[in-house]
Amino acid sequence: MTYVLVTGSMGAGKSTFMRSLPKPQGNFIVPDNVPDMMLDHSCELDGFMFYEIDAPTATGKTWIEWLKVADVQIIVGNGLNGPDGNFVELWDYLTNNTPDKKRVIILNRTDEIKSEWGNYSNEKIMCVGLGKIIDEETAIAANKDIMAIIDYLKNNYG
Repeated sequence: MTYVLVTGSMGAGKSTFMRSLPKPQGNFIVPDNVPDMMLDHSCELDGFMFYEIDAPTATGKTWIEWLKVADVQIIVGNGLNGPDGNFVELWDYLTNNTPDKKRVIILNRTDEIKSEWGNYSNEKIMCVGLGKIIDEETAIAANKDIMAIIDYLKNNYG
């Protein structure tokens, strides 16, 4: 199993990303040696164990083992703007506390990478445009973008 942490600032689009993962999804298997915690969203998909942790929670000391167990960290940011202070704080926390982890930046709500993200050009950055918006709580990301991310994960970490 490959564990994929999905994190980012509140409102960045983590839940939209998780909700947009293709179906069918399997049951999430809790990794060994992590504290018992309630996850916002979690599922198994094609051998990947996806789990979501909000940025404020992720930077809490009790979650450090959950951050370390991830094989890949997906950090979701609002792609309509450049990286805000919350994104930078989370990024710094992740790179300082889990320096050996692979990371992918997902820019939500956009189809283009703006120049403001240039400081992260050494990282894999992918965009997720808007798909179907039912309401703010149940938006769905563009399927072609989600599938491009899944294909990237399969090809590089599967």
